Amino acid sequence: MNASGIARQSIASRVLKQLEAWPECQAGDAACGSGAGITVGARQILHLHTGDEAELWLTVSLIERMRPALETSPQVALEPQRDWIGIRLETEDDADLLVSLFSLAIKAHAGQEVQPAASRCLAG
Repeated sequence: MNASGIARQSIASRVLKQLEAWPECQAGDAACGSGAGITVGARQILHLHTGDEAELWLTVSLIERMRPALETSPQVALEPQRDWIGIRLETEDDADLLVSLFSLAIKAHAGQEVQPAASRCLAG
């Protein structure tokens, strides 16, 4: 296990390592206190809670636009009226899905004003 509590050889660990290399991303502890988080600008938009669980802050409007596609994926967990989604990481394809959605999340948050009471992930 590494400092964030994520097993070194897990899918989440691979995603964390990949996103740490992106210039706009900063890794650290998840704000909810569970696992690792990735911050872009002033927002922490990804939490890797364990080696096989991630939560991503997509925004409600992006989730609504993508709902039909998200609902077809057994790896994605949606909660009504929430702007975070859960993603189960079991395969490399799941990691690729998470990285693709993370890229969309960056775009969804770009230019938005940071609210004092930021959205909380499902775990926090």
